[in-house]
Amino acid sequence: MTKTFGDKVAIAFALENPQATLSSHGNAANYLLGEAGASNSYNTTATYSFNPAPDLIAKIAFDPGFGHYELFGLVDRFTGRVFPCAESVTNATTGVVTVGPNCPVVTDAGTAVGAFNSSKEGGGLGASARWDIAKRITFGLKGFGGSGVGRYGPAGLPDVSINGDGTVHPVKNLMGLSTLELHVTKKLDLVGYGGVEYAARSFSTDQLTGKFVGYATPTTNNTGCYTETAPNPANGSAGFDPGSLANCTADSRSVIEGTVGLWYKFYSGPRGKFQFGAMYSYLTRNTWAGYGGLPAGTNGLEPHGIDNMIFTSFRYYLP
Repeated sequence: MTKTFGDKVAIAFALENPQATLSSHGNAANYLLGEAGASNSYNTTATYSFNPAPDLIAKIAFDPGFGHYELFGLVDRFTGRVFPCAESVTNATTGVVTVGPNCPVVTDAGTAVGAFNSSKEGGGLGASARWDIAKRITFGLKGFGGSGVGRYGPAGLPDVSINGDGTVHPVKNLMGLSTLELHVTKKLDLVGYGGVEYAARSFSTDQLTGKFVGYATPTTNNTGCYTETAPNPANGSAGFDPGSLANCTADSRSVIEGTVGLWYKFYSGPRGKFQFGAMYSYLTRNTWAGYGGLPAGTNGLEPHGIDNMIFTSFRYYLP
């Protein structure tokens, strides 16, 4: 729903379909209910999420005469079904069974007694600006940040993780984008873009096991991230499917990409437009260090990946 006020101001409000992204490690399986289908009451092969309400988005845009400016905000909500009595620890020496802190009695281990919904609100705020300078230069900046907004960035970083007690915990996210376009001639444009996305650590302690659980825990095991595994013909792929990595959680800390390129218009007239484009992109994914947060380069505990990409395009636009 949009409303304009002359040609200077416009406001908009939208209800969007939610689809939460979840990343959490070390939790008991029954503590992940309601998110990403990781439960014993949902289809465990599915990738949907259970959201109680649509995402709410609002934006206001200004065109004062020089530049274009926007302010925008997002509110979302996450719900998980927690089964505190489903997790239990048995002492190997005494045989004593310890269950979740919210269980009424010890005999409730492995039951649905005490189950409850855990809901948390997330959201964020952002702003953007774009200027056309002397009809030759276009420059733009955009920033967005909040908690539980990772899926609104191109990298699809997580919205939420799960605390040690099974409750939902939104992940703090930040993202930014810069744009520079040079209109050198009527036929030639040079472009450059730089973007970054960030997801903060989000972890707590499991009260039963004493272990860190959640997203990007400092005890994450990343020692196997640089060990290449051979294809396994036994899985029916005839040896073409690479094997799975072991001991490589490598939760993302930031994803950074820079792009430069050009567009050249061979022809633009009454018969349409024909142009050629070429772009180069450099992408790097950095992860959170594991095993106590040891420094980068120590036994591969803070692995990262780099990708170099070249794209070309020929386009014809009908008149």
